[in-house]
Amino acid sequence: MSFSSIKERFFALLVNAVVAYCVFRWTTDQSLPTGGLESVWLVSAMSLWFLSLLSAPWFVPPRDAIISAVGAILVLTTMDLTSVDLFASELNRVRWVTLFFSVTVVILAVVALVLHDKDQRSPLGIFSFKLTGVFGKGEILFSAPAIVSIIGFYQGSFEKMSWLILYWILIVVAQPIERIFSAVRQLAADSGNVGKQPTVGTVVRVDHPDIVRVKLTSVKAWQSNRLFTASLPDGSQRFIVSLFSQTQGTEVVGTGLCVATLAEPVNLPVGMVCASHDEEKTEQFLEELSGAKDAKLVGFVVEDSSIGTLHFEVSSRVGLNEGDVVFARIDGQDIFYQIVGAETYEENFDQNPRGTHIVRAAQLGAYSAKDGFTKYTWLPSMNTPLFSAGSRQFEAPIIGEREFVIGKVPSTNVQAIARIDELIEYHTAVLGVTGTGKTELVLDVVREAVAQGTKVFCVDFTGDYRQRLSDLDPVFPSPTPAQAQDLEKNLFDVETGTYGAPAEKKALQAGMDALRGAAEKQIDGFLKDKDNHLAIFELGEITNTKATLRLTELYLSTIMRWAQAHRRQQQVLIVLEEAHTIVPEVFSSGFDANTQFVVSRIGQIALQGRKYGVGLMVISQRTALVSKTILSQCNTFLTHSLIDQTSLNFLSSVYSTQHTHLIPNLGRFEFLAFGKGIKSERPIVLKRDFDPKKLEDSLSLRAKPSEEEVKVETVAGERESGPRIRPT
Repeated sequence: MSFSSIKERFFALLVNAVVAYCVFRWTTDQSLPTGGLESVWLVSAMSLWFLSLLSAPWFVPPRDAIISAVGAILVLTTMDLTSVDLFASELNRVRWVTLFFSVTVVILAVVALVLHDKDQRSPLGIFSFKLTGVFGKGEILFSAPAIVSIIGFYQGSFEKMSWLILYWILIVVAQPIERIFSAVRQLAADSGNVGKQPTVGTVVRVDHPDIVRVKLTSVKAWQSNRLFTASLPDGSQRFIVSLFSQTQGTEVVGTGLCVATLAEPVNLPVGMVCASHDEEKTEQFLEELSGAKDAKLVGFVVEDSSIGTLHFEVSSRVGLNEGDVVFARIDGQDIFYQIVGAETYEENFDQNPRGTHIVRAAQLGAYSAKDGFTKYTWLPSMNTPLFSAGSRQFEAPIIGEREFVIGKVPSTNVQAIARIDELIEYHTAVLGVTGTGKTELVLDVVREAVAQGTKVFCVDFTGDYRQRLSDLDPVFPSPTPAQAQDLEKNLFDVETGTYGAPAEKKALQAGMDALRGAAEKQIDGFLKDKDNHLAIFELGEITNTKATLRLTELYLSTIMRWAQAHRRQQQVLIVLEEAHTIVPEVFSSGFDANTQFVVSRIGQIALQGRKYGVGLMVISQRTALVSKTILSQCNTFLTHSLIDQTSLNFLSSVYSTQHTHLIPNLGRFEFLAFGKGIKSERPIVLKRDFDPKKLEDSLSLRAKPSEEEVKVETVAGERESGPRIRPT
C-alpha cells in the first residue's frame, strides 16, 4: 500500500502499533513484551510495518528482502518451543522449514544484487530478482513465526488463539489502516480534481464500440477535438475526444469517441462526463489512433459502408468539401478515401429526431510513392475513427521516365501521375462543358507527348491550337484552298445531280484520289521528320460538314495506312478537338449512308490503332453527340463537369454511381480521372492549379480583351482554384 508522503506512512505505522499493543495487552495482561513466545507475533508485526511502510513502501528490492529474511531468521532461531504442550514437534518442523525458506530468500537476494547490478540483462540475475520480489515480502516471511507463536503460546484459550489468527490475517491481507488513509487521500484528491474539471453532461447512450452520446449542460465546452473523462455504465472510465454536438428539441447532445482508459480512476459518478482537456495528451491519443501527427478527427464509420464506398457521420460544421481526402487506420495501415457526396440524415434518438450529415467517400486505397493509390480489399469496422488527410505530408511520388504530373488530389500534397504511353495506346476521352479547363489539360498532354518523342496530329477547327502551341513549331497539313473548294462543289453536285448522279460521283471520286495522293505525301513527310513532332489539321475555308468529315477521314486513314506499313516505328497520338463535329453519333441523326460510312472508318482507328501504335484523344462537351464506337474504345477518361443526363448515363458504366453523381458538382480545373493512363487503381478526383500565364494565352485569342475582362477572369480562376464549400 502506497502513500503520498512519509508523514502519512509514519502515522499509519503509529496507529497500527497502538492497535497491536492493545490486542497484546488484552491477550496477555502484560504491560510490556517480555521476549517470550507470547510476544513473537507482536515483534513480527512491528518488523513487518517498519519494513513495508518506512523502508519499502512501493516495491521489495533485494536489499529489503535480505533485511526481512534476516529478521525472520533471528526470530525463528531464538523462538523457544520447549514449554509447548500440544503440537510441539509439528510446530518445530514448521519453524525449521520456514527458516530454510528464509535462508533461500537471502541467497536469492544476494545473487540478484550481484548479478543484476553487474549486468541487467543476465538471465540468472533477472530470474533471482523476480523471485526475490515475490517471496521476499514481509507478509510472507513474518507470517510463519507469528502463527507458530500464536498456536504455541495460546493453546490454553481457543478464543484468544482464534482472534489472534484472525487479527493477523486482517492486518496482513486487508491492511485496514493503510487502506483507510489511502481512501481519505484519494477522496480529497478526486474532490479537488472534480472541482477543477466540472461536469459538462451525462451519458445518454453508448454505441458499441467506442461512440458515446452525452446530454450537455454546457454547449460551449463541447468543442471538437477536446478531451473529456466519462464514467460509463459498465464501471469503466474512459477518455473521450469530442466530435460534434446536435440540437434535439430543448437539449443538446454531444458525440464523442473513446480513445483510452484511465490508468487511475477518478471520483466521478457513473454516467457523468467532466472536462479534462490536455492539449498534449489529446494530440498523443489522436496520434496513437491515426499513426500521424497533427491528424484532425472528422468523423466515424457508420452502417451501409462497403469496401468501395465508406459512409461516415460528421458534424455539419466539420469543414469538409467534396473531393477532400480522409483516411482510416486499418490493421496498422492507412487507407485513404475521397469524399464523393453527402446527405442529411435524421435518426430517432430516444423518440427525439436527431439531424446529422452522412458523408460518402470512395476508396482510393493505400498510398505509396512508387505505385500511387492501390486497392485495399477490406473495410474498416463500425465506429472506426476517420481523420482528415489535409495536414498529412505524403511522400513525393516517384515519376518514371515516361510519366508526368497530371494534377493533384484536393486538400493534400499528393501529385497524381499519368503514363503517357497508356494515355496514347489505350485511347483517352477528355470530357466537360465549356470553361472547365479541359483544353488546358489537353494542351499539357500534347506538350508532354511531344517532349517524349511522340508524333501528335491535332484535328482542331477552333483555331486555338495554332497560337497556343506555336512554340512547338507545328506543321499544318491540309488541302489547298482550290482542292477544298472543288471537294465542296463535287459533294454539292452529287446531292443535286440527276438520279444516282453517276457522273457527279465519278468526279467526286477523282477529286478524292487527288486529295489522297497529296495527303499521303504530307503525312509521310511529317511522320518521317525527326525534328518536328506536332501537326495541326485545320479546315478554316470549309463550311460543308460532309466535306469536313470526308477530309478528316482521309487524313486519319492515311495516318493509319502509314502506321500499318511501318508497324510501330513511330508512336502517334491523334487529338480530336470538338469530337462531336468530327466523329458524331450518326445513327438516327439524319446523316446519309455515305457519311455514316466515313464516320465508321474513323472509328476503325480506335478499334485497330493500338496494334500499330496509333492512339486517340477525344475531346468533347457532350458524350451524347460523340460516336459511341469511339468512346467505348477509350480506356482512360478525364471528366470535367457535365450536366446533361445522357452524358451522365453513359459515364455511369465507366465510373461508380457515386462518382457519376459528383460530376455536375466538379469545379473549374477539377476533373475525375480513371483508367490505365492514371496511376490509381480507382477513380480519383484531381485538381489543377490556376495558371495566370495560360489565362493570358487564352485571352490573347480574343479580339483585344478589355482590362476588365482580364481582371474578372483572373479573380474567377483564383477563386475556383482555392477551396470550395458546397452545400451537402
